[in-house]
Amino acid sequence: MAILEFQRIDEINDFEREWNQLLAQSLDNNPFLTYEWLTTWWKHFGEGRELKLFTAESQGAVSLVIPVMYTRSKVFGSRRCKVEFVASGDSDYQGFLVTNFQKAARTVNELLESIIEDSNDADRVIFGEVPEDSFTARLLEGVSGEGFGASHSTASSCPYVSLPSNYDGYRQTLGSNMRRKLKVWEKQASKDYRVEFIRYDKIGTVKEAMKIFFELHQKRQMAKGNCGVFHDSDKRSFHMDIANAFAEKGWLGLFFLTFNDRPVSAIYSFEYNAKLYAYLCGFDPEYARYRPGHLAFANLIKYGVGKKLKELDFLRGDEEYKSRWRAMVRNNFEFRISKRGLKSKVYNWTTDNGSFSYLHKIPVLSQRFFAKVH
Repeated sequence: MAILEFQRIDEINDFEREWNQLLAQSLDNNPFLTYEWLTTWWKHFGEGRELKLFTAESQGAVSLVIPVMYTRSKVFGSRRCKVEFVASGDSDYQGFLVTNFQKAARTVNELLESIIEDSNDADRVIFGEVPEDSFTARLLEGVSGEGFGASHSTASSCPYVSLPSNYDGYRQTLGSNMRRKLKVWEKQASKDYRVEFIRYDKIGTVKEAMKIFFELHQKRQMAKGNCGVFHDSDKRSFHMDIANAFAEKGWLGLFFLTFNDRPVSAIYSFEYNAKLYAYLCGFDPEYARYRPGHLAFANLIKYGVGKKLKELDFLRGDEEYKSRWRAMVRNNFEFRISKRGLKSKVYNWTTDNGSFSYLHKIPVLSQRFFAKVH
């Protein structure tokens, strides 16, 4: 077995092809683990952090890859370091690349020790948004080491709908009140407008379609008194790049509900590995009485059934509208791997309780960047 560390992405020849080949073999596989998602995120948000990949090999075959980033700060004048998954915060699911569970289980403790010991000021590793039914969760639930302790808690809930083979049959599984309301909303919208559910390429370019989606999302959020995700220009830029990258791969599921050719509702989703991942949505409050958001999701489910996809994943959040679709729930866990010792306990206590948050604004001491991502 060999344990390798890659501090820069260009240290691996033909990295994009190799990463996605490993991901295709991985027991955990979702769009937030793709090369496209991770490198695009790093391009926009990696400044001030360090990236490393910890890889376990056995007989020339990779069994486990852990992509992590290091964020440094000072506490009581001492350098401290938090280690977490790359793209934490924006990724609804996170995890390891696990191509062989048995071999990975034999090496995961050693890799975690290497991650913590790699930097003397790394007190803990936080692995957040790990699906409870994932192989990553199974590996982390069994970790233990002399130099570190492990614990986990529920981080978030992710409602999802298992898609059946027949859409009409699925509609019958909804509550009677929901079925009745859907009919009323559909009838009223069809009476007043020509209603269509279309993909982004019927709107125009990816850029044009995303701009319309940004506007619909912001309109809905501002009507609720929220600032909305896309008030932040960095977030807009990131998701514009993601949309273009995913469109090239055939993964972009950006859909619009239109009234007389006018987009009134949108769902920004990813069609990946026989599933739909509904990342964000929005609608024009001017048309709220027609419930364009619900009509869009009804059509998205119909689309998924027609494509013989396995699941519509609503991703993180327990918003009330998700429960109307008879969604089941899977939880995400947060795993904390902490060094043993008083200094680490003090650091963990202060960060967990929000103390000394101003310390995290101190500029980091070193920076490393993806060489291929600019």
